[in-house]
Amino acid sequence: MAYRSTRQLEEKLARLEKELLAARDLEHATAERHAREDTPETEAVLEARRTHAEHLGKKREGLVGELRRGAVEEMGWAPDGGPGSGRAPSGGGRAGRLRIGAHPLLPERGYIIHDRVAATVAWVREVPSPALAAELLTEHGVEWGGELLSHSLSPVPEEAEGR
Repeated sequence: MAYRSTRQLEEKLARLEKELLAARDLEHATAERHAREDTPETEAVLEARRTHAEHLGKKREGLVGELRRGAVEEMGWAPDGGPGSGRAPSGGGRAGRLRIGAHPLLPERGYIIHDRVAATVAWVREVPSPALAAELLTEHGVEWGGELLSHSLSPVPEEAEGR
């Protein structure tokens, strides 16, 4: 994949999100029309609109992943996956005993940092450096009991992230 600047990716993502919103609006309008008319023609158009919206959604996921991977690398994390690892790039990374990845339930809202040795996690909005992540985990991390996410997990205060 050719290198693209963060700015280019963000601009492309903004355009794609507008296109996706318009496609979903058309899909919704077509679904309403099909509910009223129930013809093979409206059904075919609805299926085409759904397929187009799904395609745009997958394209958007790819751009978001590319932006996440770039942010993780830029802050000094070793990216997960990639050539030779046998795994697809995830947008997460590792630094010693620390890991970072998109929030599993709310990926648009930030990242989860995890200390594998101390078994603590913290929710951050932006990608911190590994050094700052260690500090945030010490001060704001909650014990991780092995479940997907702790119910006591809330975002690290913004002022703590912006050190």
